[in-house]
Amino acid sequence: MKKKRQNFGFTLIEMLIVIVIFILVILAVYSAYVLSQRGYLRGEEVAEITQNGRVILERMSREIRQAKEIVTELSDDGSETSSIIEFEDGHITTMYYYICYYQEGSEVKRKVKRYYFLSDPSTFFPWDATSPTETLTTITTEGPVIIGEYVTNLEFWGSRIINISLTLEKKNKSTELETKIFGRNL
Repeated sequence: MKKKRQNFGFTLIEMLIVIVIFILVILAVYSAYVLSQRGYLRGEEVAEITQNGRVILERMSREIRQAKEIVTELSDDGSETSSIIEFEDGHITTMYYYICYYQEGSEVKRKVKRYYFLSDPSTFFPWDATSPTETLTTITTEGPVIIGEYVTNLEFWGSRIINISLTLEKKNKSTELETKIFGRNL
């Protein structure tokens, strides 16, 4: 009796076809992974600058809404804008604390200052106080503190309704945010 020989292996052609298919599947999965990672990172950058802008606007809005008086002269129609706003704090019961928001480089900063005459540095006055013999001087009592970053433009305008426009940019991704604030005490 002669035994019949059986082949249980694969031919070289079959192996090459399987390897090529396997490589194509791996490449497709890897490409999908890389594209999703890029999309996620882009979305994360946009979300970060948007959240940063929202924090800046929320902080400024809360304090401007309670302001007793706006010190900075702002145009009503937005034809001229200011990159700084100063106002009397409406949260503190002690008189004559002035909050100032401004852009310095790519950051928005906040500081609190008070006005006094050199002859009596322990007594504080309103920002528009006058004296025939002395000039009004300021002292920073708090800050400057960084409120937000990635800012390329900060603008204020309006008298009764304060408008704020904020442009933020990070890694060539930018966003613009605007808000209007009705001052309760203005």
